[in-house]
Amino acid sequence: MRDTLSLSKARSLSFGPLPGVMAILNVTPDSFSDGGRFTSAEAAAEEGARYADLGAAIVDIGGESTRPKGRTYGEGAGEISSDEEEKRVLPVLSLLRSMRPSLALSVDTRRASVARAALDAGADVVNVVTGLDVPADLLELVASRGAAIVLNHCRGMPSTTFEESSFSDVVSEVTADLRAARARAISAGISEQRIFLDPGFGFGKTPDQNFALLGALDRLAPPSVPLVVGASRKAFLGAVSGALVNDRLPESLAAVAASAAAARTRPVLVRVHDVEETVRFLAVLAKADGAGSRRVT
Repeated sequence: MRDTLSLSKARSLSFGPLPGVMAILNVTPDSFSDGGRFTSAEAAAEEGARYADLGAAIVDIGGESTRPKGRTYGEGAGEISSDEEEKRVLPVLSLLRSMRPSLALSVDTRRASVARAALDAGADVVNVVTGLDVPADLLELVASRGAAIVLNHCRGMPSTTFEESSFSDVVSEVTADLRAARARAISAGISEQRIFLDPGFGFGKTPDQNFALLGALDRLAPPSVPLVVGASRKAFLGAVSGALVNDRLPESLAAVAASAAAARTRPVLVRVHDVEETVRFLAVLAKADGAGSRRVT
């Protein structure tokens, strides 16, 4: 059985019984794992095209680091202007759109002005890190353009989330927060099928709370509601082994395996840095499951 979700007027995703891959393409100097990788927009776009050729269903382009302030990342990422964010994102997005016209593209931003420019340049999805408090004009923009949105669970801002977050039952409270955020997006006119929910791993949660959420993915939203799972290389995974950020591939793949269970009841995207390894890992799961080639396309 397959589910096809329309992301925009031009592109859609087709889901099978395993997660699809959302490739992370950060064009930032200061992201926690891969900041400063690219020397030009052309190099970044070529990497995005390579991700698509490897089997990524969608590429998520981000121009502002959302590294949260807290014990793990110190002062966190500094804020940049919307003009600077657009200068980083738009050339890459435009080039990648011309290189891969059918590829689904997402822009990772919390600003309506950046989202508007990205949608004009060919983006299909707006991935909002502050998904519990999306500005009304951004919700209205996504609705009017017929685009999709990812609502990430983050109480407050990345710079304040550890100060503003406290949970007595993290699973039930994150579930309630995401339910309210989704209802607000629907009220703004966004199609229910175009709203993805993200538990917000690492944003204001302890390692134990993150693991509780990872083990409860199938309970965070009603069946059929799409999820994005962004656990790749996160600090809570390193709490198990002590591995440094760029040495957390085994832990990241374990999170993908946990996500596969949730994909039985809903569309799931795993947002990852290690695209080739994740695609290969899912291909083995598909064979073992008898799913063959039934992955997201």
